[in-house]
Amino acid sequence: MAATREQPPWRPPPAADPDALPPLKIYNSLTRTKTPFTPIKWKTKEVSWYACGPTVYDDAHLGHARNYVSTDILRRILLFFFKFKVRFVMNVTDIDDKIILRGRQQHLLADFIAKNADSRDAALGTSREALKAYLEKNLPLVASDTPPAQAGNIINSAYDDVLEGKSLDGSPPGDREAKIRMHIKTAVTASEAIKSTSIPLEDFFAQTQDILLPYLDSLHGHSINAEDHSIFTKLTKKYEARFMEDVRALNCLDPDDITRVTEYGPQIVDFVTRIEKHGFAYKTADGSVYFDSDAFGAMNPSYPRLEPWNKNDKGRQAEGEGALTQQTTKKSNADFALWKASRPGEPSWPSPWGNGRPGWHIECSAMASDRLGSQMDIHSGGIDLAFPHHDNELAQSEAYWSDATHNHQHQWVNYFIHMGHLSIAGSKMSKSLKNFTTIREALSRDGWSPRSLRVLFLQGNWKDGIEITDSLLREGTSWEEKINNFFIKANDILGVGNKVEVESSNSQLASALEKAKEETFEAFCDSFDTRRAMVCMSELVTAFNIMNRPSLDLVDVRSVAQWITFMVNMLGLNGSVSVDSTTIGWTGSSIAEAAKPFVYPLSRLRDELRRKARSSDGINVNELSLSNYEPPAGLAAEDANKPYADIFSKFKTSLQSLSSQDPATSKPPQNLSKAVLQLCDRLRDVDLWDQGIYLEDSLTENEAAVVRPLTREMLAARREREERDFAKQKAKEEREREAAAKAEKGKLSHLDMFRTNEYSAWDDEGLPLKDAEGQEITKSKTKKIRKDWERQKKLHETWLANQKT
Repeated sequence: MAATREQPPWRPPPAADPDALPPLKIYNSLTRTKTPFTPIKWKTKEVSWYACGPTVYDDAHLGHARNYVSTDILRRILLFFFKFKVRFVMNVTDIDDKIILRGRQQHLLADFIAKNADSRDAALGTSREALKAYLEKNLPLVASDTPPAQAGNIINSAYDDVLEGKSLDGSPPGDREAKIRMHIKTAVTASEAIKSTSIPLEDFFAQTQDILLPYLDSLHGHSINAEDHSIFTKLTKKYEARFMEDVRALNCLDPDDITRVTEYGPQIVDFVTRIEKHGFAYKTADGSVYFDSDAFGAMNPSYPRLEPWNKNDKGRQAEGEGALTQQTTKKSNADFALWKASRPGEPSWPSPWGNGRPGWHIECSAMASDRLGSQMDIHSGGIDLAFPHHDNELAQSEAYWSDATHNHQHQWVNYFIHMGHLSIAGSKMSKSLKNFTTIREALSRDGWSPRSLRVLFLQGNWKDGIEITDSLLREGTSWEEKINNFFIKANDILGVGNKVEVESSNSQLASALEKAKEETFEAFCDSFDTRRAMVCMSELVTAFNIMNRPSLDLVDVRSVAQWITFMVNMLGLNGSVSVDSTTIGWTGSSIAEAAKPFVYPLSRLRDELRRKARSSDGINVNELSLSNYEPPAGLAAEDANKPYADIFSKFKTSLQSLSSQDPATSKPPQNLSKAVLQLCDRLRDVDLWDQGIYLEDSLTENEAAVVRPLTREMLAARREREERDFAKQKAKEEREREAAAKAEKGKLSHLDMFRTNEYSAWDDEGLPLKDAEGQEITKSKTKKIRKDWERQKKLHETWLANQKT
């Protein structure tokens, strides 16, 4: 039963000059309230921050993305919005129980596959035993000796309620049921492979590997040569590299420092030794060292600080100790390993207590203390790490930094922040549940991008859980499209050659901008309320959209566009573009710079031509002048702008060709307006489209077209339209072909259609009476022949009628 205790008191950092810092409050897990943020070095606005990084034994999934992207967003706000100098340290856990198990299992499986590469038969016996062991451990409602041929039906029947979304005991379903569904899938998949007689060998091992991995380890894990650390490091190096690729793809800033457990062996030993000297640790008979929670509590009754109500949660305590933890004599269930004696099959490092390896929690304490000292401003991680990992970190670090006389209590972390879970159908995304989508898989799908994922996370509070739902995805897409359309319109208004920018005479848009800035500042000061900040941006765009375009002042438009650009760059929504960039918009919201000097004048010329051509008087040749719409003089010819210069030149030549049709009169030649409109349509639908640019004509009379880059949606819409048109054309051609075939068939007279060698006698209408041998035609066949004859008669009469017309 979890203990019902309140959090211990938290000591605020010494007060700072209120004018030196923004009035920022951060939700602090140490108080479960929003507390004023005062860094230790507030005079220089320096912030020290340690973040728990990945345990690298598999690809990162969207649940990890939620943590690291949300962390990156908060870091960016501190850096670029509030202008703090942040030193950001992140660790990589490259040795722990999970990594040892995964590295060892993969090593043993690779060896097993190599030895059985020629025949599945040799591996069948081991696979059957592995299935028995898997069922016994993970699906106890099914007999372990269930034959593979019947396993699927028996498993599904035994866990029918779970498969239907219910729980085993009537309580709300959750992670336990998700884990059972994972085990069901693993066992059923393996049993199908085992019973199959035709499955390819590669597929057999792929479908049985999840039962073979733990079984092979239980047989041979202790016998591998664990002194060969490459068994484990080849796994961790691979997945650390892939993790960094993934978070960079999500546009997360690199840490200022990265620490790795395997590079900190001596420092961790020294850290444990000092805790032991202070009287807060003890050695067990097997050579492990445990933290003495009772001794620490006597000096500092603050353990655990973050979640004291979970102090006696044995399940969480066991999970924190790891799957390879030995049964040993501990003074208290709350005690946890600082140093683990290594058993056969486990890597080890030398220590005063014998060969062993660090406990999970001690690594962060040692590495963070080494890089940031005795106290830090911020420590962060996922909410699932709060207890026991972060609580144990705090206890052992405070024990380390307290003096040996226990005369004071040390506060190692001033602000602890935890990112919420990402959930799917009520269950958190987890490697252990195998209910995850990797970051790589997500970014390879249509409709997902680093920007759309970041927008998704910005919509929620960083400390709260987020569940991916259709409505949340639609909301994110809508916001992204709204901002994108704003950038397109703003760039169009501010395009090359538009009216000169002057001081605003209409302060309505300027007032809306100031309001958005003030409310965004308040939102970020309120524990980084990104959702509210996004609403501020959206409302500012709404204010822009409802204003009459001709009345918009270019100074105000530019100011709004620059601020929204700063915001999206600052929040990491525009790739690696600097927050100091002067380019308005984000990737995909503007046409290429090389195109602007040609396309914007060309678009305005086209607008004018279309307006005149669609007027009641039409257009005349004297109105085809290009003099007011030439590209800027002296523009250097470069490869980048050549396609757009060619389009401009081609359009100019085509207009001149139209104007030369009737030079003797100012009256418009016949169909000139139609020809001009066709030329304008070709410019929009072919010439510029082929360069990734679209001119979006307004439905409002006399309003200019919007110059915008093509999007995936626009390309898909045209592709679908072209496919529909192609299908219609094919259907039309098929109908015409059938009609032609029908007409061709109608040439033959019904009176002659049966006068063939198949028959020997006919009546006056040409209907056969006898077959070729002289036998009379049966009544049933005569009935069928009569139907065919009547159809041909209609076809022939239609053909004759068509011949007359």
